[in-house]
Amino acid sequence: METERVRGNPAGITHEHVAQNLRTARQAIGMDVRTAARLMTEAGRKLAPSGISKIENGDRRVDVDDLTALAYILRTTPAALLTPLAEAVTLTGVPESFLPEEIQAWVAGAVKLTTEDLVRYWKEQRFQAINSAHWAEEILAKYDRGQVGITPREVYQERYDVQTAREEHATGRLLQLDPNASLAFE
Repeated sequence: METERVRGNPAGITHEHVAQNLRTARQAIGMDVRTAARLMTEAGRKLAPSGISKIENGDRRVDVDDLTALAYILRTTPAALLTPLAEAVTLTGVPESFLPEEIQAWVAGAVKLTTEDLVRYWKEQRFQAINSAHWAEEILAKYDRGQVGITPREVYQERYDVQTAREEHATGRLLQLDPNASLAFE
């Protein structure tokens, strides 16, 4: 049986995220490609302006050493360059069953993409949402008793509404991952 030699995999979706995020990060700080190339050389990773343009256009791959140096010179993080936009869920090799928030938390190192760790993550998110909603509710009660503060009441009402919706979202995802999950605080 003869085996074919494989020279490498084609660039995947993560490559596209890095290209787009690199351009966005560079432009956000008003840096041109020549300056980026000079800073890369100063960081010990020689990269011509055309090389940076090729990366941003998706015509050149980025190795991990260049990725970390690029993140440094662009005043961002490697995770920020790797992370897909909020509406994009996929990364190369990762099933599409994960929520964008889970992918972003994973890339940031906050969670592993295992059921057990995602259950832990969503329990923590639920707990934080409940506490934040409770705090906003207490402030709203003070307003209702006539104790008016500097911040308009509507701000606290919005915070309460956002955190209540966040709790519902976290609870739904938690029970989706583990229908038998305890909703009690441990």
